Amino acid sequence: MTDAENLIPDENDAAQDNNEAVKKDASLDFMLNDDNKIYLNKDVFIVPNEPLPHLNKSKIKAYTAVGRNLYSENLFALICDRAITPRMITSTKYGRVVNSGLPKLVSSGKVFWPPAGEERYCFIYENILGKPLIAETDKNAALHWKPDLVLSNIVEPMISVLTELYNKDIVHGEIWPANMYYSGNKNGGKIRLGECLSTHASALLPALYEPIDRALASNGMRGIGKFEDDLYSFGVSLAVILRSSDPMKGLSDEQIIERKIENGSYLSIIGKDRFSGALLELLRGLLYDDREQRWTLEDVQAWVDGRRLSPKQSPKRVKASRPVIFNEKKYTRPELLAKDMHTHPDETNRIIESGDLDQWIDRAIEDKAIKLRMDKTTKAIEANDRSAGYSERLAVIISTALYTECPIRYKGLSFLPAGFGRALSSAYIRKEEMQPYVDIMKSQFILQSIRNKEGEDTSSLVAKFDSSRAFMSQTKLGFGLERCIYFMDSNCYCLSEIVQKYYVTTSEDLLNAFERICGSDSKPQILFDRHIVAFLSIRDKKNIDPYMADLLAMEPHTRVLGQLKVLATIQQREKLSDFQNIAKWFSKNLNPVYERIHDREKRAVLQKKVEKICDSGDLAKLAYLFDGNELYAFDYSGFQQARDAFEKLEDEQEKIEKRLKNRKNYGQRTGRQIASVIAVVLATIIILVSSYFVLS
Repeated sequence: MTDAENLIPDENDAAQDNNEAVKKDASLDFMLNDDNKIYLNKDVFIVPNEPLPHLNKSKIKAYTAVGRNLYSENLFALICDRAITPRMITSTKYGRVVNSGLPKLVSSGKVFWPPAGEERYCFIYENILGKPLIAETDKNAALHWKPDLVLSNIVEPMISVLTELYNKDIVHGEIWPANMYYSGNKNGGKIRLGECLSTHASALLPALYEPIDRALASNGMRGIGKFEDDLYSFGVSLAVILRSSDPMKGLSDEQIIERKIENGSYLSIIGKDRFSGALLELLRGLLYDDREQRWTLEDVQAWVDGRRLSPKQSPKRVKASRPVIFNEKKYTRPELLAKDMHTHPDETNRIIESGDLDQWIDRAIEDKAIKLRMDKTTKAIEANDRSAGYSERLAVIISTALYTECPIRYKGLSFLPAGFGRALSSAYIRKEEMQPYVDIMKSQFILQSIRNKEGEDTSSLVAKFDSSRAFMSQTKLGFGLERCIYFMDSNCYCLSEIVQKYYVTTSEDLLNAFERICGSDSKPQILFDRHIVAFLSIRDKKNIDPYMADLLAMEPHTRVLGQLKVLATIQQREKLSDFQNIAKWFSKNLNPVYERIHDREKRAVLQKKVEKICDSGDLAKLAYLFDGNELYAFDYSGFQQARDAFEKLEDEQEKIEKRLKNRKNYGQRTGRQIASVIAVVLATIIILVSSYFVLS
């Protein structure tokens, strides 16, 4: 087990302990200390005034980092962009990778980043990288390296890295020359591949380096992909490094994709360059557009061992014998037509209704698979509603039937179903228009499009979108769009405005953030909103679902106690330290609960107990104080007795008031009765006294 693997699970505790000692802000206790360093943990710190521009990755900036004790002194940190959720889950597997061709992960976690005034996630690596082969802005290039140099300095170390990643079940997703580094003179050392955790897979990878289906989807909307996609990216990278000129210079991404569809990836990327020998065989094997034909890692390793592989026949792409007219343009390739259908959905509707598309497929395309899919899809379309947006939905369904690998292209979005979650969270963070995403999750057409992707295991994707549609149909707390975000993107942090300065990824993070916020000058009005309930319900069901009925209750006292119980359960189960600030916040927001206590003396005693518990910060004790029915039962019993006594007094008062209405006669009867009694008593006394004297 590596040092990184040992460190990752415990790094947040160490970071928190260290930063508590240097905090300068009441609401955010991660700040620079006196020597201008940001500590991730006690042995690793970042130097924010020492940037490393050559290691930047788009908006993800690199800085010098330093390790102590067991860690190397020469480190670098990547500060992640909050709009691109990093691959935190993959980091555990990456920490086990030991290969000199990849930067070693030393640590990762959350730090307060002063320039942004908020917490950011960061990754710390050993700084073994040099300079990138090309600039990030140079998406297409031609480096014209000698074949023998490519074999020794690139192919050998890269195959070693790819083998290590494959064994750890990691799809890299960012293999291209801008993420390949050399030290000093590029002829003097082996190339190292850069990291892949600070962004989601393919978020920064140009379309040229992606297979056709993934290139059609927008950056950040492609999903993780498969290991075969890494092999394709490696093949394109080799071709770019070897070729002497760029045959697609000046072309847009759409034009590059069209060229690949027409001519195939190999001819489109290589152009007029001609290679011979072993590298030619490797390039051809890696640049097959058909995934089934593309070389696997086993094929590449066999090639390394010197075995000659039987050349695979590249299947010819379907081409119609005559074109179909779409938007006044002629199409002979189903893939190209499918690619453009979203641009003119009304025209798609026209060629369907007129029968032009069916006629073209029947008479001009000799492909039974396309014919069967189209027939099946046409029948399914008949059951669809024709409400607003029908043409856009129709274009999506037909395009995926024509070309099963075509992304979902709908209202400006272009995504593969597996990449929808990351696209959804990024759009929400960037405050983009969310209606297209809502339409997709509420509608059925996305399921039909996914089912058109033959040869893939689509059951899990169908189930995921089916669940999202169910979530969107419910408006209560914990559901709706907020729940879909955390359900679809397992790496997304909590997006609640209450904790917007913090990077909350676990229930423990949430309590720590609440503790700091409740201890700040600007205390929150509420602790639970739609995002926090949805986040906990997806990330930590066992701690919140038992109290969901309380959180949804109409009575304010039930809701506030439900929130307290949730946080107390998290504290208890995770064995977290005391939270005095949270306890004090609740003590000031328990008025709805106190109002249920009728006995003033009991209420006062209860408030004193609450204040005492607040000093200890034990949320479980605080929740237990109000738990159970005994407290309310005794109070209600006393209240009933008092009410009964009060009712008797009221009855007596009413009788007296009735008597008072007749003021002339009021008291006469009683007075006479009393006078009679007194007269009888006096007469008796006189008789007794008289009898005594007579007898004596």
